[in-house]
Amino acid sequence: MDFTFSKIERLCSKKAIDDLFANGKSKTQFPFKLIYKKTEFESPFPVRVMFVVPKKKHKRANKRNDIKRRMREVYRLNKHTLYESLQTQKIDLMFICLSNEELEYVTIEKSMLQLIDSITKMSFSDIKKN
Repeated sequence: MDFTFSKIERLCSKKAIDDLFANGKSKTQFPFKLIYKKTEFESPFPVRVMFVVPKKKHKRANKRNDIKRRMREVYRLNKHTLYESLQTQKIDLMFICLSNEELEYVTIEKSMLQLIDSITKMSFSDIKKN
């Protein structure tokens, strides 16, 4: 299994991000909110993902970057379960941090794994397509 997280796996397009906010569904598992939407895009990977830590919640850039780094690491190590369950479908994901405190790796891991498991278990006919 390849445990990388390359540029083409990231959700970067402003158009795709705006569409995700406008038409996506969400799930919350404190301290994170997951916004997801079924889409079509050209990529060898079935998921594009983005990690957000609001400046309003964490004023210092080093704290925001630290939380995002931990979120990316948890995703990178556990994305294979998501990839296996999706097979041919493609989705966009956005993880948003809701907590005001700096989060430990164990807390981030527990919450993100529950969100990833909820995505893998749900039927993808429920996910909205544009």
